Formats: sequence, C-alpha cells, structure tokens
Amino acid sequence: MIDAHDTFRDLVAAARRSPGARLVTISTIEVDENRMTRVYSTDPASYPVGGVGEPLREGDDDPWYDRVVVQQQPWASFDVEDLRANFADHELIESLGCGAIINVPVVHDGATIGSINLLDAEGRYDPSSVDAAIELAAPIVPVLVSFDRATG
Repeated sequence: MIDAHDTFRDLVAAARRSPGARLVTISTIEVDENRMTRVYSTDPASYPVGGVGEPLREGDDDPWYDRVVVQQQPWASFDVEDLRANFADHELIESLGCGAIINVPVVHDGATIGSINLLDAEGRYDPSSVDAAIELAAPIVPVLVSFDRATG
C-alpha cells in the first residue's frame, strides 16, 4: 500500500530544495465532476485539506484550466502582478509572503488527475524553476490514483 503522507512529505522536501517553496498544496482533479479537492497542504490553516472540492473551472474561458488541465502544461506566475491577474485568492497568497506560483499537472493514462501547487516569494521562480517543478509530479501519480479509487 502506498503511504500518501510519506510521499507528500518527500515531495515537499524535494520542492523546498528545488525549485523552492514556502507553501505546497496538492489537489486531485476530477474533470467529469468539475471538481478540484485539496488532499495535502503545508499550511492547513490557510489552505485546508478536504471538503467537497472547489469548482475546477471559472467558466468557459479559463486560462488556468486550459493550460493545466487541457494542455497538461505547467502554469507559472513569476510576479505579484501576474498572480493578481490570475488568482482570486491572491490577497491570501500575498499575506503568506508569496508572490509567485507554479502549478504542475499530474497526469495518468492521458488524463489530468491532479495538480502540485508551489508558492514562494515574488521573483523566486524562473523558467528553470518550472522544469524542476515538473520533475516532482511522477512520484505522486500512484498516490493520486489511489485517492481517485478511494473517493470515486
């Protein structure tokens, strides 16, 4: 049996080494249900785990959804201005000392099943940071698949 806690702990340790992260959250994505559910957070007071799941899409023209879920490519906001333009919770993010974000899709059998969300100070990330973040996804695929089976 896969130990989600250990796998997530290892992911956070790796993320803090490279590309760096003040905050890490991991979510499952259920496209058919239009739902994204947080299954891990290094700051559960600000970004709690669980719940029913928040809507995955904001509407038909959702650049984040198109990039991360449909195209299965990472999303990166390198500065506060871009963060403010693209994330409704930017005030909370900024209050935590974060001004940059990388979202990495977790893909299994051609479907986006989750997202790794790394946040750090403005200016902390660049294109090489995105490359480092992509490397974090493969080890958690079996964990997110097991979450899908447990909840689906």
